[in-house]
Amino acid sequence: MDWDDLRYALAVARTGSLNAAGAFLGVNQSTVGRRIAALEAALGTTLFKRSRKGLAPTDAGRTVIARATEIEVRAGSLATDLRAGEGTAAGIVRLLGNQWMIDRLLAAGLSGLLHEYPDLDLRTVAGRPRASLWRGEPGLGLWFEANAVDGAFTTRLGDVPYTTFRAKSGGEEAWVAFFDEEAPDSAFGGKAMGLRPPGQRVRFTAVDAASLREAIAAGIGQGLLPTVLGRDDPRLSEVTDEHPPIVRPLYCHLHPDVLSTQRVQAVLKVLREVFADAFQ
Repeated sequence: MDWDDLRYALAVARTGSLNAAGAFLGVNQSTVGRRIAALEAALGTTLFKRSRKGLAPTDAGRTVIARATEIEVRAGSLATDLRAGEGTAAGIVRLLGNQWMIDRLLAAGLSGLLHEYPDLDLRTVAGRPRASLWRGEPGLGLWFEANAVDGAFTTRLGDVPYTTFRAKSGGEEAWVAFFDEEAPDSAFGGKAMGLRPPGQRVRFTAVDAASLREAIAAGIGQGLLPTVLGRDDPRLSEVTDEHPPIVRPLYCHLHPDVLSTQRVQAVLKVLREVFADAFQ
């Protein structure tokens, strides 16, 4: 078996197609297909099957992906640990989450991390949790209800309070709400929809809270926002009603193989220190 073929299997698992995997790796689709076929022949099993969303791993494929991810993470950690030496945080740490979260963390003092550790580089990525969180450099993902993926575990950072807001300038008697097409059964999405006043139509939905804030400020309707986002915006006013306060627990997703590294520990420590200022 060619160990390099495992990179192609990881890319297919993470992107869902030969074409997308090829674009990610910088090769053509036929090369990806050929390398996957070679890996399947060497292992004597089928690793992927077609589904409605593209290529999905078989049971054997999931086992191979899990082992390949361990190899990838350990190799990346080894290279950085050798560069970093003992007792210092150095190298790249990837921080994934919604853009508004990253912006709030920077404003609350996350940038001080880079002054404290001159050899540390922070790479932020706005997006959803995927197995690519563990690709190459260590990563930490910040999400609310998302399930841990690819052997990760979660640690709770704290609760983010939400409040209903409307535009001070007025607007439609409508509702603006969180909705994620990739997770249509989200518990928070259902709760938010249930709080809209009787008869109000849902006129706008989005995944990111920053987009919802702009929609509310534009007068499209009222809706739930992270309280810190709404109160910091002079265009908005809180809607006082009788429903109880809503909080969403925010989790940090990590891979156990990178938890003990100096750079990941440094980022996690600062995330805990600035959490209240950023989100509460």
